[in-house]
Amino acid sequence: MEYNYERFKPSNYEFEKFPGPKAGSTMLDFAMTNLDGGTVNLADYKGKWVVIETGSLTCPMYVKNINPFKKLQASYPDVVFLLVYVREAHPGSRTNPHKSIEDKIALAKQTQADYGDDRETLVDDLAGSMHQAYGSFPNMAYVIDPDGRVVYRCDWAFAHLIEGVLKNRPNLNPAERKQIITAAPWIMIPVCLKGGWDALWDLVIALPGILWGHLKVDVARLFGKSPS
Repeated sequence: MEYNYERFKPSNYEFEKFPGPKAGSTMLDFAMTNLDGGTVNLADYKGKWVVIETGSLTCPMYVKNINPFKKLQASYPDVVFLLVYVREAHPGSRTNPHKSIEDKIALAKQTQADYGDDRETLVDDLAGSMHQAYGSFPNMAYVIDPDGRVVYRCDWAFAHLIEGVLKNRPNLNPAERKQIITAAPWIMIPVCLKGGWDALWDLVIALPGILWGHLKVDVARLFGKSPS
């Protein structure tokens, strides 16, 4: 499966699978690039509590979180909040899939400017090494303790769920799936248009497939079957 896909479709994701480090396991270390072009390792943050969220310029599920995460960041100044910039969720004629790391860094900078997200941003490599190892979802979240242990992860990031985990430190939280809730139309439409009209159209026609993919996972959980 091509990582930096040209156009979005539900088959780009395996909703029933969630590979990567689970709660209680040691985080996987990866070298990434900051917006100044320097190399930063996830292991560099050992000794601190870290919240990792993945996102991109064309990801509505990430954009819906920006203001709630700003409030969360202000409430927990002892926690490092990181955005890991991954592949474009909804590429199209305006924002193409990444062709170089320079292109990816430029779009990460544009994301900060366009959406006012002032979190520290790390850019995954062109092949999405960190992203794929941690689960490949476009807007997932991880909470990591000062020893480098994962205490929580979720396939979709929501600030109120992260806050619940931070309030309950250092306990593990094994809940790692979120019933799908799409971003509001006033967020989803302009964000997808960053990719292009074709990107918005791709999402519209894909919505039934997305909802069906998540429904299958939710039904499996209801009957006690592991989706991963």
